[in-house]
Amino acid sequence: MNIGYGKKKRWIFVGIFLVVSVQLVMRAANDIRNKEVFGQTLYESVFGYSIQTISPMIPYVNGDWTQGSITEKVWQLFYGELPLGMCVFNSIDSNFIVEDYMQEDNEIIKAVVDENREAAIKQSDSDNSIDTKFSDENTIEMGINPDANMDIGLTLEDAVLAENTVETGSFVPVRSPVAVYSRQQLVEPGFIKKTFYAEDATTYIREDQLDYNTLMGFDATVKQDNSNVQILIYHTHSQETYIDSIPGDSSTSIVGVGEHLSEILRTQYGFNVLHHTGEYDVESRDYAYSNAAIGLEKVLAENPTIEVMIDLHRDETNPNTKLVTTIQDKTMAKFMFFNGLCYTRALGSLTNLPNPYVQDNISFAFQMQLAAEEHYPGLTRRIYLKGYRYNLHYRSKSLLIELGSQTNTVEEAMNSCEPLAHIIAMILNGENKENMTTQP
Repeated sequence: MNIGYGKKKRWIFVGIFLVVSVQLVMRAANDIRNKEVFGQTLYESVFGYSIQTISPMIPYVNGDWTQGSITEKVWQLFYGELPLGMCVFNSIDSNFIVEDYMQEDNEIIKAVVDENREAAIKQSDSDNSIDTKFSDENTIEMGINPDANMDIGLTLEDAVLAENTVETGSFVPVRSPVAVYSRQQLVEPGFIKKTFYAEDATTYIREDQLDYNTLMGFDATVKQDNSNVQILIYHTHSQETYIDSIPGDSSTSIVGVGEHLSEILRTQYGFNVLHHTGEYDVESRDYAYSNAAIGLEKVLAENPTIEVMIDLHRDETNPNTKLVTTIQDKTMAKFMFFNGLCYTRALGSLTNLPNPYVQDNISFAFQMQLAAEEHYPGLTRRIYLKGYRYNLHYRSKSLLIELGSQTNTVEEAMNSCEPLAHIIAMILNGENKENMTTQP
């Protein structure tokens, strides 16, 4: 029987398809026998393995080549030397947004750190440190905005700090930026808005408010004299708690986290911090900001030297959302800076709730956000913009911070205070201006 060339090609294709299908189904069946959730397993086994077969990037998402399948071995053979910049994602949420990054304990990153350390030692006679940056082709799309291309640098200093952290178990501030945005990116207000901000539907921020020179031109430094109170930390919503907070024990609520942050700023960075523990939302949250205003005015009248005001909150999120990341082997709650614009789409400028410091507040939070993204990528969420005032009008250097959510543990929130305090100190000491990007 003479079979035409076209039919032969068709039968060859069908044969290949059947072989691949049988292999995937058998693998799925094997996995299903060893797992409880049928739907999830079917998705992971059939759809997940199919994606791995097509894309070499997927096996790197979890940093795992250990299953030893033929497919993974083939991809490892051809793609095992991919640059670290294409391998640092640890997990991706349902909206395909990077939620976390692999940390120093990952074998792939350890190898790169070791390699950089050795190279730096060899060059130590001519240079004190080495800054290994990936080329433009190898930059990664980071954080909350897929279009935010950054260069990643691993210095000898950072490698040593990471090693010290592992040995002592204590947090070591990251002294050199590990992620840098180019000047060309940051001079575009559209890029800044898309990368660093989440705008509530009720309000709107103008492009001129996001001018890079204006944002970075704001003087956020504080006086070096700490003989008087410099920073006020308070809680408009003092009753906010975490998933394992002990009822009635304020040390396990947002108030306890505020005290921990205050103590780090005092002892490690030398600031004079007043932690105000007034309660303004016990009966109802409806008038918490109005109630807090009365208490704040009294505190400010008694301590006129206060330059920085931080309203520390805990966010409320979807019960299935977990705002966590891992830094230096510690699980930390992600946090978010918040700005009130005194402007709504429905009412325009809120002249009855004036804030002469709106632009200063925006600039202050932006400098914090940029420093956080450069030194601790993935630790912050985008700055949230909303329409009202939120008592940010008392000082030009006023912040509202949402630290974690109700699904975080107290320990995760406490852990985040270490990098948060470092970020605050960098801005108040002007260190962020020293590290300010000069890239073209």
